[in-house]
Amino acid sequence: MRSALRIAAFLLLLPAAEFLVFLLVAWAIGFWTALGLMLLTSLAGVFVLRRINRGGFTAFRRVLRDREVAATTMQGGGLLVAFAGILLVLPGFITDLLGAGLLVPPLRRRLGAALGRAIRRKPQTTGPGAVIDLAPTEWKALPDRKPRRSRSG
Repeated sequence: MRSALRIAAFLLLLPAAEFLVFLLVAWAIGFWTALGLMLLTSLAGVFVLRRINRGGFTAFRRVLRDREVAATTMQGGGLLVAFAGILLVLPGFITDLLGAGLLVPPLRRRLGAALGRAIRRKPQTTGPGAVIDLAPTEWKALPDRKPRRSRSG
């Protein structure tokens, strides 16, 4: 619950922060120059995304489905380069800086390693196949009964 509130607050505050940063950049270098720079970074994001092939997105779906991450999957860069492209396409200088940072290989490797540790499969504690160990006083055997057949006519 707490992480959901943090994510919601981040998603609500990001546009306001982007607008404020845009105004500051526009004040420093001019409105049209800032707007042109923002459009150029969005165009760069489109080119980054076009460079990523479908195999990168397929590998990402497999990682999420299986929750098994090989070090080369995350550090290879396909997923993080795609995320960098998405951040570059979004309008705003904050997301552009984050996206450009993900295009730097040493930063991408460190983030990939951290994500790999976070996504690794944890032992299953509930659900089908999980073992529940009960003390002898916590259960009793039920007699075998055949279910009654209902007569419908």
